[in-house]
Order: sequence, then C-alpha cells, then structure tokens
Amino acid sequence: MNLEQLNFSFTAMQWVVLTVIGIYTWLTNRQAASTQELLVLRTRIVALEEHVRHLPDQTAVTDLLGDMKAVRAELSGMKDALGPLARSLDRINDYLLREKT
Repeated sequence: MNLEQLNFSFTAMQWVVLTVIGIYTWLTNRQAASTQELLVLRTRIVALEEHVRHLPDQTAVTDLLGDMKAVRAELSGMKDALGPLARSLDRINDYLLREKT
C-alpha cells in the first residue's frame, strides 16, 4: 500500500464520516423542529379547549331563544298599549294648541 492509496482512503473516510454527521444533524434538527411544532400545537389546543369550555351549550342557546321570543312578545304588547296613549296625547296637544288664550 503506497502513500497515494492511503491518502485516497483517508479522503474517502473523511467524506463518509462527514456524510454520516450531516445526516445525523439533519435528522436531529428535523426531530427538534417536530417537537417544537408539537409543543406549539398542544398550546393552541389547550387554549382552544379553554375557550370552548366557556361557550354556551345547545340548551343555553335554546333557553336564550325562548327568552328572546318572550321579550319580543312583550314589546309588541307594549306597542299595542302605547297606541291609544299616543292618540290621547295628540288630542290633548291639539286641544291645548286650539285653546291658547
């Protein structure tokens, strides 16, 4: 084995070691990125679960819908009751305007 063959095998060994280190680094960084992304996703999921926990459920929405219908019915009843009062007020206003002394 001469010096030329020894130099070639040393260079080839350097490339093999460098390639293995490169692949190991790439896999390690990829795993670290996946771990970081997983941590971000878990944080987001926990925040969403906390937000959803405070949202009303179907029964609460149904109860609110019934309450809104009751308020709408009361308002329409008040509108009907205020009609005659508005006419009486118009008559009083007309009387006062006519009877200015």
